[in-house]
Amino acid sequence: MSVKFTHYLITRFNVPVKNWDRDKAGKPVLDDAWMLSRLELFRRYCVPGVANQTIKDFTWLIYCDTLTSPAFLEDIHQAISDIPIVMVRPVQDFEALMTDIRQLLSTAPTPFVISSRVDNDDSLGPAYIHEVQKHFVEHDKRIINFLRGVLYDAHRGVLTEIRKSHLNHYGSLIEERKPGKELITIMGYPHGRPPEGSTVTDIDLRFAWLKIIHQRNMASKTNGVPLFDNTVITHFGLQPDDLPRSYLSTSVFVLRRVLSRLKRKIFNT
Repeated sequence: MSVKFTHYLITRFNVPVKNWDRDKAGKPVLDDAWMLSRLELFRRYCVPGVANQTIKDFTWLIYCDTLTSPAFLEDIHQAISDIPIVMVRPVQDFEALMTDIRQLLSTAPTPFVISSRVDNDDSLGPAYIHEVQKHFVEHDKRIINFLRGVLYDAHRGVLTEIRKSHLNHYGSLIEERKPGKELITIMGYPHGRPPEGSTVTDIDLRFAWLKIIHQRNMASKTNGVPLFDNTVITHFGLQPDDLPRSYLSTSVFVLRRVLSRLKRKIFNT
């Protein structure tokens, strides 16, 4: 355990957020159907990635709505039963979530705290926590950003690699604890708009994260370079049938990208 920092990984599971009531398909979020869908994604993708971390010196905070049914809470607890240090924390809404995170992190036994995030339908590469901690510096408001990751379009069966993604939502924030200072935390700002006075360290680590694009995402689209490397499956602690791929859909994706680039080139000349 480091004497300089305490590291927290944060997941907002089903905490209500203002103006978030429909997914990209127009279906309600946070109802039973949504929860069943997210629990399946959580078990299949998110938990294996967290469990597969090469360094276990972090605390996973999972935030749930206080109205979550006991049955769903039990499903979450069963899914994370093999994670060494994890806490499921019920809160009423996003404001209460932020209050709880700040209070918890402010009582850390170290002069610095690191907060990282992962959504319940995404995953992390095995070296994610290790790389964050390796790049720790005693610098307040230092953001650690992983440029490279993987996208999986589960509906179409298309797997792609992202090679340069600035200020994405797999970032981590280093903050110094001081008396009377309110911590920002990685959850306290939109990932594309870093807090004033912050600095960014970009990490060029291949397959640092895995984003799952599915029919119930709020707003996501497939991009990147088609990926046929089968080692990505075991890299994220998954099984072969967790990332089934369609070569037909991948070919269509590539063709559309080529046509789109040709169109832009023609109209921009």
